[in-house]
Amino acid sequence: MFLVLVVRNIIRNLGRLAPMMLIIVAVFAAMVTGNAVLAATGNNLYRTYGRMIAGDVSVSAAAASNFTLFGSDQLLVGEYLIAGTVPEVDRLRTVAAASGQIRAAAGVVSAAARIQTAGASAGRTIFGVDFAEYAALFPELELVAGEYPRRGEPGIVLQVGWPLGADAAPDQFTALLGTPALLASGTGRTFTLREVPITGFFRYPVDDSVLATVALVDADTARALNGYQYGALDAAEIPEADQATLTMDVDDLFGGGEATTSGEATTTPGATTSPGATTSPGAGPGPEAAPGGIDINALLGGDGAPTGEDAPSGEVASADHARDTIAGTWNFFLIGLNDPRDRSRVVRLLESRGFTSEAGFRVRPWWETVGGNASLVRYLQIMFNAGLVFVAVGAAIIATNALMLSVLERTGEIGTLRALGASRARVALMIALETILIVFGAALVGIAAGAVATGALNRAGYIVENRYIRILFAGDPVAGDVTGTLVWNHLTAGVVLAAVAVVYPLRRVLQVSPREAMAA
Repeated sequence: MFLVLVVRNIIRNLGRLAPMMLIIVAVFAAMVTGNAVLAATGNNLYRTYGRMIAGDVSVSAAAASNFTLFGSDQLLVGEYLIAGTVPEVDRLRTVAAASGQIRAAAGVVSAAARIQTAGASAGRTIFGVDFAEYAALFPELELVAGEYPRRGEPGIVLQVGWPLGADAAPDQFTALLGTPALLASGTGRTFTLREVPITGFFRYPVDDSVLATVALVDADTARALNGYQYGALDAAEIPEADQATLTMDVDDLFGGGEATTSGEATTTPGATTSPGATTSPGAGPGPEAAPGGIDINALLGGDGAPTGEDAPSGEVASADHARDTIAGTWNFFLIGLNDPRDRSRVVRLLESRGFTSEAGFRVRPWWETVGGNASLVRYLQIMFNAGLVFVAVGAAIIATNALMLSVLERTGEIGTLRALGASRARVALMIALETILIVFGAALVGIAAGAVATGALNRAGYIVENRYIRILFAGDPVAGDVTGTLVWNHLTAGVVLAAVAVVYPLRRVLQVSPREAMAA
């Protein structure tokens, strides 16, 4: 009988409360639809970046500049910054191996270089990796031709889209295996050349303009490009004409002639010089020219040793050591999890083991490791929900006022119930149930409406015309993903809204005395 009375009162007051209920329905429908779209976008970006290049969690060195896998995200003019190296990588590996949540882990050296091979030249993001670890961390990478370089051997693995094009025949990729690729990296007036063989071609299972710029090389090659070497001998005096030549941009290195350089050449005018290039097998005697007409052997004294007949043999041995890269140096330590939902738990685990910013580490989730669009979607989700919080607060105020007016209009009814013997608690319970059913019921309708709207959006297959916004959806149609977690979160929000809306009307009911109610 009590519940029948509650339902009857709701139906009787429905016309008065309808505007307030429509506002709540609209708010929750917008919340569900917006968050479903942002959730789907975040899932797409995770499949593109988290499962392809970033893992679930990364550890890098703490730095004043924010570094992502693709370099510094600060807008700098005339300056190229190289990320710091991660300290205590061996201890990181030990902690990762002991954790049941961690599936695999791999180090990455992030560099940038211009690659010249097969008559083509292009700038690329270079990831230096241990290919055995990297393949275990990202098993979805598809090796189209060739093989990954063996541990300790130099080599580069290019994407099928360059230099031959994605539609090239398999035998064309096979024909390029073993072909040398010349990598040039420059920072200011310093440049580094490395020549490594092409050992394979790979493909990402997703189409993304950012991933299309990635090439994979052995870790030592990437370390040399970033300058992670033990050092170099003092350079011999370089003629002014050659010093002027060395000030040109990295792009100008490929301005003329073909590269015949094998190995590595690094020069820093007026400072120190890393070991010179070695002669290609089968090449005859004589100077060897780097791209752009730079005579590497002439600059380095013919055979890479300091100029002068009296150069001691010990200095030549030091030059050999100076060319060695520093083993174990990584810019990022990437971690893949068995369950991506354990991300926060693993971050807390690493921080509890001392991998904190105070100790020189930076532990981040995948979207901060990638930066760009991945982080942008997170910020959009926060901003969207922050805006809807204000709308929800407004809806709660409207609901409270509407329910309060309803209680004031029913003062006589409340007095009659008290006169018939109903206790204050029973009257208060009746009003509370009515309020909760009205507000929470409107929220339920809004959640259902949002799910229906999301389904209609998915079926429409709408593609955003703006190319910058379209990047967020990876070029795919705008779509939403209504998950159980999303529905549960909005149901919780509905309960909170109902609880807030019932407080003031309930307080007013408890203040009504039987004499006041009967007088009304």
